[in-house]
Amino acid sequence: MNNEHIGRVEINGRRYYTVTSNGLEIGTWPSMTTILGNTKDNSGLDVWRNKIGHAEADRISNLSMNRGTILHRLIELYKPTLGTPVERLHVLKDIASTDTEINQFNLDANGDVWLNEGWLMFMKFFNHHELFFDRIVKVIAAEKFIWSWRGYAGTLDCVVEMTGNKILVLDFKNSRKPKKDMHIEDYYLQVSGYLFAFYERTGIVPTGAEIWISNETEDKPQIFTLTISDAKHYFKEFLKRLKRYNDENKIE
Repeated sequence: MNNEHIGRVEINGRRYYTVTSNGLEIGTWPSMTTILGNTKDNSGLDVWRNKIGHAEADRISNLSMNRGTILHRLIELYKPTLGTPVERLHVLKDIASTDTEINQFNLDANGDVWLNEGWLMFMKFFNHHELFFDRIVKVIAAEKFIWSWRGYAGTLDCVVEMTGNKILVLDFKNSRKPKKDMHIEDYYLQVSGYLFAFYERTGIVPTGAEIWISNETEDKPQIFTLTISDAKHYFKEFLKRLKRYNDENKIE
């Protein structure tokens, strides 16, 4: 695995990953977001866009995407810091002030809005430290490119050792409103795909997964939990979506 390299490529306007090992290409596969985004029922999304107008829908979508990028980067930078929560927050603010990935948003007219919103989403996790970061004993992998011989690839947010001797795949999300199970089936499919790809590549068997979602209307973020049994169920459903995607999108 140490001699593997994964590079992003675009095919027909969609994200794929090319995997090489010891300098030899071994496969080019669609990203998990490409697979799920192009096999889901978008009828509800289309109704929503038409109802509020495409310009407003684009504004909301861009806000969610960009503050999500900032949120992920803040969590990534925060995890290895040391000290009390307050000390770690001070360190994070210093690091973030010069971080290239975060400060790229300063170049955009809406950058201040996205930065403020990204920090707001992060602080909701921080303000409930005991439910989130305090439970992490050790980070095993973070922002890791992952792939599977089954024919998909992507970047998982985090694999951690948690209190209680649990090894979990974590996925971080942001949203406008609190979510219900019925709203996030694709999140379950995504995190299950990551879980089994991680096991395939490393031999480490996670005991489950959690999805952490910070939203605009509530102070405390939500936690959605999957057992390994749940993950097996959703992985089977993900593989059905993968087959459908491949059947409908043949690469010439």
